Amino acid sequence: MPHTVMEVLKTLPRTNCGECGQATCLAFATQVINALDALQEKVAPLDLASVAPGIGARYDEEIGRPFLRLSYFGHNLQVFKDEVRYPEGIEANPWDAILLYNYMASQGQTEPTGTWITFQSLPNSVSKTKTLKRLEGELAAHFAGKQSQLEETAARLGAEPVQTAGDADLQLVFHPLPRVPVLMLFWEADQEEDFPAQVHLLFDGNVSDYLDLESLLFLVEQLADRLMA
Repeated sequence: MPHTVMEVLKTLPRTNCGECGQATCLAFATQVINALDALQEKVAPLDLASVAPGIGARYDEEIGRPFLRLSYFGHNLQVFKDEVRYPEGIEANPWDAILLYNYMASQGQTEPTGTWITFQSLPNSVSKTKTLKRLEGELAAHFAGKQSQLEETAARLGAEPVQTAGDADLQLVFHPLPRVPVLMLFWEADQEEDFPAQVHLLFDGNVSDYLDLESLLFLVEQLADRLMA
């Protein structure tokens, strides 16, 4: 089913704090739905059969209705041009739809480079870096002294342990979307050295071919929520 303003409103704190730039949560929810409508218009003319290979999706049809089968945090979603369907038992999230339509609209076409870059190195990211640092800080605080728990939780999300350059205690690659890997570097706290736990997130060199900054931050928020759940 298409998403509504009330569905989005249910996901918000409804405090009308104004931090989002809107006077009320209702106004922000309306803005989100307007953005979703605009994205659906953007993907409407796309030939999904041509788009599928470039974003790591699989093309399919339902009674002549085209859609993409797309892996999102390990779940096989059906992404139509006007709705997103989840597997049974998985709750739909209107925020996911915005991310997925942005990903679809990018049309991809580039393979991951295998080279990792910081969020700060992306164009026009300065004003949004604070959000990423907050998320990294929350992850570090949550898993301080619990490295084994992080390893177990990450494994359930399909993360792969890797060894890149650097001295991080734990290095994990997540694949929330087929062409958007995320590298997490985790340093465990060292009380003797008064060294707090740290987390740094890095992204593939081609990430901007697939997601804009806002969508990338939302992806990180979803990753953090799943790890700390």
